[in-house]
Amino acid sequence: MRSGLRTGWVVVTSTLALLVLPALSRVARAQLSDPELRPTRGPYITDAARAGDADATAVELNPGALGLLPAAGLELVGADSSDPAVVPRSGAGGYLGVPIFLRSALGLGFSHVVGGGGIDAHTTLRLAYALHFLRNASLGVAWAHLWQGNFAGTDTFDFGLSARLGRYLALGVTLEDVGAPHPIAFGTPLPRLWTAELAVRPLGTNRVEVALGAAHADGDGWDRIVPRARLSARVIDGLRLYGEGESVPRGTALAFSSGSVTRLDFGLAIDFDHLGGAVGVPIYAPGGGAGGVGIAGRLHVDAERRPALGAPAYVARVRLEKIDDDRAFFQVVRRLRALAVDPAAIGVLLKIEDLPLGYGRIEELRDLVALLRAKGKRTFAYLTFPTTRDYYLAAACDVVIVHPAGELMVNGIAQNVTFYKGTMDRLGVNLELVRIGKYKGAMEPFIMTENSPDVRDNKNQLLDDVSGRVVVAIAQDRTRAGHPIDVSVVRTLIDRGVFAPGEAALAGLTDAIAAEGDLEPLVAKSFGRPGLKLRDPDRAPMQPDAWPSRRVAVLFVDGTITDGPNVDLPFGLGDLAGAETLVAALEQCRNDSTIGAIVLRVNSPGGSAFGSDVVAREVKSLRAAGKPVVVSMGDLAASGGYYIAAPADVIYAEPSTLSGSIGVFGYKVDAQKLLGMLGLNVETYRRGAHADFLSPYRPWTADERVLAEQNIRHLYQLFINTVAEGRARSGLTAARVDELGQGHVWTGALAQGVGLVDRMGGLSTAIDEAARLARVPLGRDQLPDLALLPAQNRGLLRRLAGGASVLDVVGADDEGASWDDDAPAPVAPTPASLLTGDARAALRLLAPLLVKGSSAGFQARLPYELELR
Repeated sequence: MRSGLRTGWVVVTSTLALLVLPALSRVARAQLSDPELRPTRGPYITDAARAGDADATAVELNPGALGLLPAAGLELVGADSSDPAVVPRSGAGGYLGVPIFLRSALGLGFSHVVGGGGIDAHTTLRLAYALHFLRNASLGVAWAHLWQGNFAGTDTFDFGLSARLGRYLALGVTLEDVGAPHPIAFGTPLPRLWTAELAVRPLGTNRVEVALGAAHADGDGWDRIVPRARLSARVIDGLRLYGEGESVPRGTALAFSSGSVTRLDFGLAIDFDHLGGAVGVPIYAPGGGAGGVGIAGRLHVDAERRPALGAPAYVARVRLEKIDDDRAFFQVVRRLRALAVDPAAIGVLLKIEDLPLGYGRIEELRDLVALLRAKGKRTFAYLTFPTTRDYYLAAACDVVIVHPAGELMVNGIAQNVTFYKGTMDRLGVNLELVRIGKYKGAMEPFIMTENSPDVRDNKNQLLDDVSGRVVVAIAQDRTRAGHPIDVSVVRTLIDRGVFAPGEAALAGLTDAIAAEGDLEPLVAKSFGRPGLKLRDPDRAPMQPDAWPSRRVAVLFVDGTITDGPNVDLPFGLGDLAGAETLVAALEQCRNDSTIGAIVLRVNSPGGSAFGSDVVAREVKSLRAAGKPVVVSMGDLAASGGYYIAAPADVIYAEPSTLSGSIGVFGYKVDAQKLLGMLGLNVETYRRGAHADFLSPYRPWTADERVLAEQNIRHLYQLFINTVAEGRARSGLTAARVDELGQGHVWTGALAQGVGLVDRMGGLSTAIDEAARLARVPLGRDQLPDLALLPAQNRGLLRRLAGGASVLDVVGADDEGASWDDDAPAPVAPTPASLLTGDARAALRLLAPLLVKGSSAGFQARLPYELELR
């Protein structure tokens, strides 16, 4: 009986052994550190990178890299071979990666392995999540569930880290199968697998990339490490060759010995903007016996663009209309810079309509048109109802086209100033003003019925300078375009002012007349290339050719300067550039080791004297820390705007930028009479002779006025000293700055002549100079890596109040002083359009103090509301 039981037990045991041993033998093989024999993995992926650039295959290869994904992407992969030993994980799969909020990303993968070569057939669903931290690092985790095979029903987890260590090094580390899953209830668990890869770019770009790595499984001896390597070389844009390989220990043989297994893969990758792929040839070379080859491929579709191989030529259409603010203007600058180096863009058409920019930024765009032309791009301007300012930009192009039903209004420039003194007297409101500077006329409309002679002379000086430059530029541009025209003729045409399209063509102001729908054949004909496409440039991000490293910060000072945080005002009142926000951003630049230089982009009429001084001191601290500061002036950088610019290393301005206005004023509102008219009476109880110094319910006493004047003189002296210290390299002393100050406004061209500005140029030129000073490398678009500061704050209140459309009507440069032309009235009313231009002008002057909650303040601000029409 016992013998029968013993015999039966032997039979059962032997049967189970025969059934289980094959599975166990497969598990035993998988226990080796060979990553290609992991039974929980998806199909073989050619051109596989675990460090450096990220794509959707990170879901499978390194979930940590998913957090560095620049845009959504889809990867389809597949591999096969007639010999399962060559490609053990033959099969196909798809992977999707999507960046989401809070600097994180999600990934999804679905794949099937057909089996063979020691791997069971199985289907895998994989989900991944990664969190991007610091600037160039990401941690990720992936969960996978398997169907079929010995691991059917198994859940497994991977962890990954990906980090880029500057332009030259990148690191990827993964831990696969963290939970050591079991193939069957009583099977041997699959050991965890550690992989690491260090990628090196010896040239600092993706022209050449070399990576060395290794894999090691828990339980294997350290002499069983699997070394790996890969090499990638970009031949031309859109075409890349690559190779990768590993040496796997077998039996008693170690890596690279005669008994080890060698796996190689050679292939090429081709890209066409958002679409591309790679084809590789896996090669299997065992330590003994015959080897073999297989085939592997991948296809990707990305929201990010990649340099294309043989992209068809096209003409880019760039719409210059309704540019809301200076950041939006910068995006146009960036787009034109990219087109200048895009080999597929053989021309650029600028559609200029409802362009709310001042003459300073118009000249920046003219500079970029000149850059496009210098790079061999043919430039076109398309106009409907252009003003003098619009035409000033259009004339810089090779070809000017106007709509058949349009109208050319090249009627020069003019200025209007509205005075509120009479209205305020009727309302019973009095404004008390103290100021230093005979040209400092910022509040004259509230205390006078006409400008003072000095302020009037300053305005005429500005008009003469800008008008003369516009006339000369138009004459030169049209002569270059094949319409010889004299400056005197341009003046005569401006005196006439308004032209129908045909009249403009006869006068030599335009080259063609066409409706928008006829532009493409017209442009194609000008190139002699029928079928040439006219299209909007692709705004998707372009894959950089280098990993992020040192960069240039661009800090926007857009709007009136106040003491608190940045504020976006509704109803067309413009933006407030808060000193608190600006100082925090400057401190961030000082403490961030990746920021090599700072471009201070100033498009401001000034504002709070205190806030301007605080920002100027922080600019000095930044320079003292060894970081260059380059100022780029937009339409205006005057008074407080110049105050914060003066300590910089280099100051750039355009010829028609408004600058200078070195002076300070203060005022308070006295509404006592108005309250009486309304039947209101206010009693004030105070302890201290001047406790209600800022009260709007009474005027200043003689003593209090003296106190206000003393404060103004102190602030003015601070202003003078700051400018003298910053401009000492130009030979300016405090006494000379006082002579140039007194509230005098200068155009950029005039300011350069007296030493207040260093060079002519716009934001693009200033960024180039900052990169040169800090030795920050340039990218594919010939711009350095940029950090845009401070973070924008587009609040709900502004959106509800029409803030998003306000600047479309008023103009992003309309912050209290602007160069403007006559423009068609907006067709659709907005909350902003319910306010008259005069009301907006008055509120723009008072808004900073109203927001601050004070009825008195000391201001370093542009001295008057100046509109050039």
